[in-house]
Amino acid sequence: MGGHEGHTRKDSLRNVEDTGEFVVNFSSEPLLRLINATATDFPRSVSEFDFAGIDREPSLRVRPPRVAASPVVLECRSHTTLRMGNSTLVFGRVLHAAVHEDHIVEGRPGSARLLPLTKLGGDEWGTLGEVLHLSRIPYEEPRP
Repeated sequence: MGGHEGHTRKDSLRNVEDTGEFVVNFSSEPLLRLINATATDFPRSVSEFDFAGIDREPSLRVRPPRVAASPVVLECRSHTTLRMGNSTLVFGRVLHAAVHEDHIVEGRPGSARLLPLTKLGGDEWGTLGEVLHLSRIPYEEPRP
């Protein structure tokens, strides 16, 4: 979450400061256009959720709603904020984590089903690309 000197603070940061609670909604490839639509510097009176047509659902442990289409959500209570340059880092304690069952493979979230995104900067986004599998070597085995 970022705040900028000389600019209005992002609503998400202001909401964390006001309520002490927040939700981390996982960013996945199918949600890219919706995520990008929320990045506009809207005035405080305009809801990014409403503007982008994002459906909400109630959270279980915190007041802020969750993004209904997000495959993974973390409901958090704010712990600490740290200013770094023109950004603010928000640290929170996870009170509830949820992963939609469609994204579970053998009891764990499956990366090929989650299709995670990363924000690289500017207008660039990263996708998962090729996933490499490499078994861990037990300590008892001799190493090459």
